[in-house]
Amino acid sequence: MDMTTPLYRLTGVVIHGRGVGKHVGTPTADLALGPGSHLPPGGVYASRAASGGAAWYGVTSVGRRPTLHDDRVPSVETHLFDFSGDLYGQPLTLELHHKLREIQRFDDLTQLLEQIRQDCMAARAFWGLGVPGPILRMDTARHHAALNGQELRLSPKEFEVLRLLCCASGKVLTKEAIYQAVWREPSNGCLHAVENTVFQLRRKLRPLAASGLIETVAGYGYRLPAGLCAEMD
Repeated sequence: MDMTTPLYRLTGVVIHGRGVGKHVGTPTADLALGPGSHLPPGGVYASRAASGGAAWYGVTSVGRRPTLHDDRVPSVETHLFDFSGDLYGQPLTLELHHKLREIQRFDDLTQLLEQIRQDCMAARAFWGLGVPGPILRMDTARHHAALNGQELRLSPKEFEVLRLLCCASGKVLTKEAIYQAVWREPSNGCLHAVENTVFQLRRKLRPLAASGLIETVAGYGYRLPAGLCAEMD
């Protein structure tokens, strides 16, 4: 496969979009096409973008957004890997190198997020980039948790259990220890509250990380992988 010659090359200026990507952990640079650029066939592409002497790999969606907005006007949106900053108003050259899939509509946001995660993995694989591990950030003061940049909506008990596991990442905590620390009373051998809370946490984590992250140590308890957690100030 020729990775040096793009299928399509677009130029334009980065404009403000609706900001949905930022809120779901995949911020995008929305491109307003310049003179001489023509919209390529709709789809999701492994891409490369350049602006101001810097360049990034990414994944680009060309076309309408049927899941969230059902827009009539197609857009060009690129999620840039390992980028932080502000490109609004800046000129951008975008190269589309490999088509990953067609645009499709999903039944809900969870399915869309899972597909975006797979698109990013496929684009990284195309470029020979490593897949970064998940990062969990927790702000105890504000009771705020985010996985890979996306906010997690947790109940107070879910937050406390996740915070406890995060503080002890890499270590196994027994169900008994979790119950006493979070519920602040003896369990008397009834640990269903812990099990149910972990079940709900896994359900909320799974769309953002394939494994759901919380590991079960049979007959003992739970743990989070070492190196996963980054405490927020």
